[in-house]
Amino acid sequence: MNAKSELMKEKILNAVIELFTEKGIDKVKTRDVTEYLGLSRSHIYHYFKDWQSLSLAAVTSFINAEIKEFRFIIQPLSARQKLQEFINGMITDAPDPTRKLYGSLWLLSTHDEAYASLMQTFLDEWHEVLANIIQTGMDEQSFRSVDVHRVARQLDAMLFGYSEQILTLPSKGLVEQAKEDIDDFIHRNILTC
Repeated sequence: MNAKSELMKEKILNAVIELFTEKGIDKVKTRDVTEYLGLSRSHIYHYFKDWQSLSLAAVTSFINAEIKEFRFIIQPLSARQKLQEFINGMITDAPDPTRKLYGSLWLLSTHDEAYASLMQTFLDEWHEVLANIIQTGMDEQSFRSVDVHRVARQLDAMLFGYSEQILTLPSKGLVEQAKEDIDDFIHRNILTC
């Protein structure tokens, strides 16, 4: 593809991501994208074979960018600071504008193999980010020697569980309880002192 085509493809993907973030994947239709961009349906499908291809490409682009940005942000930090950033990204009482995108991806993955595969890929990538943080802490000797992937899975489960609970039943008390429980787990299982 030439540069102009690549720019148009990127423009379409960015619009879809914006709409998915605002409404959720399952609530956006081709018509929404055409109206948003002022393009015809055929113009959009010149770049993407069908709606699912466009949706999967948009979600992939969005989440890959999030992971890349997160890795860049935490790169200069100590392992403890990296771990705290990871937790803060999951457990917050502030509204997260990307929750609709993630939530609808999660729901679609329960009955669509393409979305399930994509979701598993992203979960694996985020797990690796967390495992690398724990390994870095062990290398720095600020974390005790643990089974990195096991502890990362345990912490992932806590973070995802609390994150979904906070999304479903938001309350300041629940956020504080989640932070306290996660902090307790980290002190008991990860930190050296």
